[in-house]
Amino acid sequence: MPSLSTSLLLLGAAASQVLAHSHLAHILVNGVLYNGFDPRPNIANFPNRVGWSSSNADDGYVGPAEYASAEIICHKSGAPPSAHAPVRAGEKVHIQWNGWPIGHVGPVLAYIAPCLNTADGCGSVSKTNLRWTKLDDSDPVLVPGEPGTWGSPAGKWATDVMIARNNSWQVEIPRGLKPGPYVLRHEIIALHFAKDKGGAQNYPVCMNLWVEAPVPAVPVPQPFKLDSFDARGFYKETDEGILIDVSTSLTGYVVPGPTVAPQARPVGHEQQQQMMSRADGTPVVVVRSTVTQKWTGGAVKRTEAPVVNKGRYFRG
Repeated sequence: MPSLSTSLLLLGAAASQVLAHSHLAHILVNGVLYNGFDPRPNIANFPNRVGWSSSNADDGYVGPAEYASAEIICHKSGAPPSAHAPVRAGEKVHIQWNGWPIGHVGPVLAYIAPCLNTADGCGSVSKTNLRWTKLDDSDPVLVPGEPGTWGSPAGKWATDVMIARNNSWQVEIPRGLKPGPYVLRHEIIALHFAKDKGGAQNYPVCMNLWVEAPVPAVPVPQPFKLDSFDARGFYKETDEGILIDVSTSLTGYVVPGPTVAPQARPVGHEQQQQMMSRADGTPVVVVRSTVTQKWTGGAVKRTEAPVVNKGRYFRG
């Protein structure tokens, strides 16, 4: 008979399997906050948000059956806002999730795509026209032998690191990236049911960025070479990193999707930080292809409490 402590752990893990839901709360650039999007019903989202809207009212996921559809790009019915978060090439974007359930292990991924031939930056971009470059694959996604959350037999996962950093992850914007409008796509793939075909759970969230020239530095960075991957071809439901039993003692993990661009500089596990906001930022809107102006739709104060680590006490 299992002990009381073991039973409680199993009960907590089972509860977290039911509440496998989260969304983009906000992003931080140098401690300055820009609002994400909350898809849950009766939530008043900020008009100056930079997070893409989506129709997953249950705060849920995209499954493998939709890997070839537009839903995998920026979540279900994903649509862009008009606002963009300004960030300099070479700076880090700190992505804050609303929470992440313990036991939902897997990779943490990041992609970027330029918004081309649009008059308003990414404000009206067609998501199916976006072509992506992978910036981060959270390698090593799995560290065998290190204790993971809830004593995962496989070891410590990238999601364990994210939970420990207040459910957040940092992504560096490439130093040689050409200034202009971009969509940053952040994604977690939860693998707790992935031993069965169709069981993986993808959580893609997107946000608009206006990338500015880097702070003057010597030497001048080389131009960043973008890839051109279509998100509808990132994964297949039979990929080694999608169809996998994480309840066993694995010796490693093969990250699905494209490889990370050679010039990208992923932020390693040890460098991931828990960043607290110090001010609300003012997004920009693109008025011409190379010109922005500050958001003029009126100041919007943040009324919600700062996100705290909900990994252990997550409410769906």
